[in-house]
Parts: sequence; C-alpha cells; structure tokens
Amino acid sequence: MRSFVVAMAMLLLAAPVAAHELVIYTVIVNDEGPQPAYVPATALKAGDSVWFWMKDSTENMSLVIELSKDGASARSPTLVYECALDENGSLVDDNCKNRFEFTFNGNESTGLWNVSYMKSINGTLTETLYGSVTINEDVHLDANHSHDDSVQSELDTKSSDDTSMIQTLAIAVAILSALGLGIVLMMPEKKTFVEEE
Repeated sequence: MRSFVVAMAMLLLAAPVAAHELVIYTVIVNDEGPQPAYVPATALKAGDSVWFWMKDSTENMSLVIELSKDGASARSPTLVYECALDENGSLVDDNCKNRFEFTFNGNESTGLWNVSYMKSINGTLTETLYGSVTINEDVHLDANHSHDDSVQSELDTKSSDDTSMIQTLAIAVAILSALGLGIVLMMPEKKTFVEEE
C-alpha cells in the first residue's frame, strides 16, 4: 500500500514541461571536408550545440574552426586526428584536442553563422573550407507561452483566467499530495503477528 501511495504522489508531483529538447549536431571533418557539407537550415535552435570532430588522418594535419556572426566570433583550439593516451586511457597531453564543441546560447545566437575550416600541415595553412549554419529561434506556440505577438494578442482574457485557475488548483493538489506523502512515510509500518499452533 505504501508503495502505491508513493507512486501516486510522484505521479501527481510530476509537472508537464513544454520546450524543445536540446540537440547536439555532429560535423566530422575528414580529408574530403566537413561531413555533412551543409547543416539543414531547420536543424538547430538557440541552445543547441555542434560538435566538430577532426577525422582527417593526413600526416601532420591539424584543424582550426572559426564561427562568426555579426562581428562576434569563436575559434577552436588546434584540433588533431589523434591524441596520445597513457596505459590508463588518460590523455598524455591535456591540451591535445580532436573535438570542438560550440553551444549557441540565447536568442542573440539566432541567425546565420559563417564557419571556416582551416587545415594546416606542420603548422602551415594549406586549405580553408567555408560553410554556414543557421540557428533558429526557440519559439513556443502553445496557449501559455508564445513569443509571437500576433498569436498572443488573439488569446482572450477568459482563457487566461481559466488557465491560471487550473494552475492554482494543480499547485494546491501537488502541495496536499506532498503533505500526504510525508505523513504516510512517517507512519510506522503495522506488523502482523501470526500465532503458531
């Protein structure tokens, strides 16, 4: 019985959340260039990340990635194909990197970003490839949360009042459930004794 009450309380305390699930998009840079060559325009939203992996095994090849938008820029450390590991699987050189992760934080990151892939051999720049990535605004179009003013203005005050009343009721039920759960968990278990004949 106690397990049932705990399970029901956890179910009542779970609050629904509506937001986009954050995405990590992977770009592999090999001897043919970045793969995929083009990031689909609708693939990424504010808050998402891109992982750039250096997978060009050309001898003494290194890679630097630069992202830029409206005068702002971010530059990767020098990436190499492979980093040496010790017998425990730890990096021999902590500065050795073969992946660059960039997160597009906040709505100021929305828009078109230019990407430069600068390949070098023995420290001498040999090739620069160019690409771009579009970051879209993370827009919520439900009745409770909207960044679109035209949608928001169409919501009437009656539905807003109904929504806030439902939210208040849900909060009250959650608080009462938490109190009930606390009381049930604090009660000692009843023990049943069986007489032997």
